[in-house]
Amino acid sequence: MSGSVESVLLCCPKCRTKNIDFEVYDYFDKYTFLCEMYDPDDDEILELVLNYFPFDNSVQVLYPAKGKILLKRVQLPSLKIEMLQIGNIVNIFSKLLHITDCAPATRKTLFREVESTFALIKPVPPHMHGKIITFIMNKGFRIVNMRNTKVTKEFAMALYADVAGHKFMPIIIDYVTSGEVLGLELVAPKAVERWRECMGATDPQLAAPGTLRALYGENILKNIAHGTKTAAETQKMLQMFFGLEQGLPKLPYRATFTRCACCVIKPHALVDGTVGAILEHIATSDNLYISAMAMFTVTLCDAADFFEVYKGVLPEYEAMYIHLAEGKCIALEVKGKDSSIDSVNELRKLCGPRDPEFCRQLYPECIRALYGKDIVHNAVHCTDLPEDGELEVEFFFKLLANQKVAS
Repeated sequence: MSGSVESVLLCCPKCRTKNIDFEVYDYFDKYTFLCEMYDPDDDEILELVLNYFPFDNSVQVLYPAKGKILLKRVQLPSLKIEMLQIGNIVNIFSKLLHITDCAPATRKTLFREVESTFALIKPVPPHMHGKIITFIMNKGFRIVNMRNTKVTKEFAMALYADVAGHKFMPIIIDYVTSGEVLGLELVAPKAVERWRECMGATDPQLAAPGTLRALYGENILKNIAHGTKTAAETQKMLQMFFGLEQGLPKLPYRATFTRCACCVIKPHALVDGTVGAILEHIATSDNLYISAMAMFTVTLCDAADFFEVYKGVLPEYEAMYIHLAEGKCIALEVKGKDSSIDSVNELRKLCGPRDPEFCRQLYPECIRALYGKDIVHNAVHCTDLPEDGELEVEFFFKLLANQKVAS
């Protein structure tokens, strides 16, 4: 294939403003992203272009302002298309590129008709959450926000506003507010319509085989899930569920910060689709339960702080914190089912040693043996020391939560 660096991103408004003399690449089946990378030598942020070629999973990095090719096209098996989301950080041969935008042609092709929908998993036994999330991810939805909580009567009435006045409305409201729910923002092409199709009919007895309600629903009231019907309703419910009021979450986190351990499901597990299985593994254990869960985006600086205890101790320290910042992660507060249980030690046994290969040889049923790839991409982080359990949970459910408020 031919072409020159000046042919980068002909259709990109940002590059047009730089008066770059573009030619047209004859590359095909290519996705183009705008990125930023910090250059420590010159102490400046470089605006780069990342081209991704799905045909052979290869990448190319260009520096339009200087007319340079920083990285010739080369295969990068570790990079997956699911990782190329605006806001994510991608690791390109140890160079960290923060994706800030994409070319219009890429947006039209890769994100055509992509939208959000709001999904509420009604009060169900917690061990069901893993199965439901696995179902959702297998249907092609990307989870971009999630949290367990208890909803208020006001929220429940807004959620079911379309049946206000119905004689069963008080029963519905009482049920939805009776226990823990799980709220999710799901993203996919035509997500609103697709999620309602995936749920199936309101009555599980009438739902099509293979739909969520047919698989797990009990009756019309306890039919597992709810979904919004329009884009406007979606935005309203997302704001009510995940939004802030006077600097505080409208619906609070469930973390207790007492006698707990922290488990962090790493970004690669979201890409691999193993989140549900990991949650189910923990929720069905003999001695532990998940008391709080939420999805977070962690900056490089925060990730380095979180893993600072390993600095100079583990050779993988830098790779560990870089990976935590490469995409969204899910933080869990995990507690013992009674006060006599040491939640930190129990969670460590459930997760297994850091190296998944070692786990597969000696502890084949642990989380890292089943879902880890290598010592960095080992599915989960878990608290190492009993005295660190509360501190690590606070890092996510207080420190990062407060940063969200500040931003």
